Amino acid sequence: PSYPRKWEISPVISRTMPNLKDWLQLFRSHTSPLEMTITISGAALAVGTIWDVKVLYFLIFGWLYHNAGYGHNSAEDYIQGFDKDDPNKSHHPIHRGAIDPLVGRGACILMVMMSFIYGLFISSFDPAAITILMLLTIFGFIYNIRGKKMGGKFIPIAIAHSLLFPFSYLGSGGEIVFRETFPFITGIPGAIMAAGAFYLIFQIIYQIMIEGDLKDIDMNEASFLRSLGVSVVKGEFRASILARSFSISIKTISIMFLFSIIYLGRGAAWNYLAMLIFSLAMMTQDNRMMCRRDWNHSSCLKDMAIMEVISTFALVLALAPMIGGWRPALIIMISNIVYFIIMNRYLWGTLMKPRV
Repeated sequence: PSYPRKWEISPVISRTMPNLKDWLQLFRSHTSPLEMTITISGAALAVGTIWDVKVLYFLIFGWLYHNAGYGHNSAEDYIQGFDKDDPNKSHHPIHRGAIDPLVGRGACILMVMMSFIYGLFISSFDPAAITILMLLTIFGFIYNIRGKKMGGKFIPIAIAHSLLFPFSYLGSGGEIVFRETFPFITGIPGAIMAAGAFYLIFQIIYQIMIEGDLKDIDMNEASFLRSLGVSVVKGEFRASILARSFSISIKTISIMFLFSIIYLGRGAAWNYLAMLIFSLAMMTQDNRMMCRRDWNHSSCLKDMAIMEVISTFALVLALAPMIGGWRPALIIMISNIVYFIIMNRYLWGTLMKPRV
């Protein structure tokens, strides 16, 4: 197929070489906190504080892994024809001709390789960490290549996303000792690491099966939600009782793992109270996204962004007793929000509502 190779800026001026902004848009770099927060948290859990160089190493890994993976996903979705005619993606750099699709694909695959090599070094070539690094790289690649063609597309990305937490934990020197009886893990940090990984599995299942399908509910691609009775009819969004029950059940299960982390970490009353507030906020956002209403794609994206911020930071809040208290947790949250706002403003000209 032939692809556009120039982005016409004006009737007179055009350019063929993408700039830094074009590349960061392709990488969807504004949403990097989704992975950065996870890798920071895993490393901080291992060393017991955020004030350790290992936390910085894994922050960089989270950024690199996100940009490589999301950029590759964007390129593949266009090349395979799924997003090529999507009006909601017309502002993306490949769609408007700022980046050649095949060049974008090649650059992102190179970045995937770079993130893998960097991960080897910062994890000190720990065998367990390397094994997890290989798995999260392979399954992330599988999702990018086959995700839009798979009914169970949440499986590879759930594995890749959730394994970031144990990778950063083990790569930073954290230990996990298995035993033959329930809960099969000896030691509180190891048990918390496992609970955090399970939380992330359900978080990404929700993100892909609920949010991802909502975002593309009117597109011609595999959709789990449509099979549950979700549709847009004459501009009105409708969700069946089965679909709404499924979405709230996934979010409820994930919240249970958060409370188990606080329990294992011997959190104080404020930890439980704060998590209750976060939980109610997540339930409220779920209702906003799944209730019957006039369909507005832009408004739906805003609700998803809020849900992702709350869900991602909820893990940091749950880990607070194990990483130095509420101050380090607050620093992680604020720094990632500041990054998101600045990058979102730079790339898309918006404050909180991403243009994905």
